[in-house]
Amino acid sequence: MKNMLTGVGGKTNFEEDICSSCIREIKEETGFEAKNLKLRAIIKTVLDSLDSSWILFVYTTNEFSGEQIECKEGRLLWVDRSDLLNQNLIGFIREIVPYIFDEKVVEGTIIHDQNGNVINSNIRIAYFI
Repeated sequence: MKNMLTGVGGKTNFEEDICSSCIREIKEETGFEAKNLKLRAIIKTVLDSLDSSWILFVYTTNEFSGEQIECKEGRLLWVDRSDLLNQNLIGFIREIVPYIFDEKVVEGTIIHDQNGNVINSNIRIAYFI
């Protein structure tokens, strides 16, 4: 999925909770200290060859401080929300963007090919009791 855009993120270490790992990944990749993250999506991605699957916990925040650093994993871009869907996004990222700025939390599964193109998706509002 070279030369395509995705969000900041990474893997959770064994001893970490999910939100803490997100805060750590933001710091490592951007230099920013993020606060008051809001859970927006829990998405399972499945590679269509069925040999890879990930669970994405998608958070947003408007509260951060610090100075941006260079990221070893790629070039960091600030993109206006209104222009986000005009970018060369990985397909399964494009699929969830319309949901993540809503006040509801969504969940679902996205099946994609090796280039990130969506083959099938099932995203719905998550109801937690």
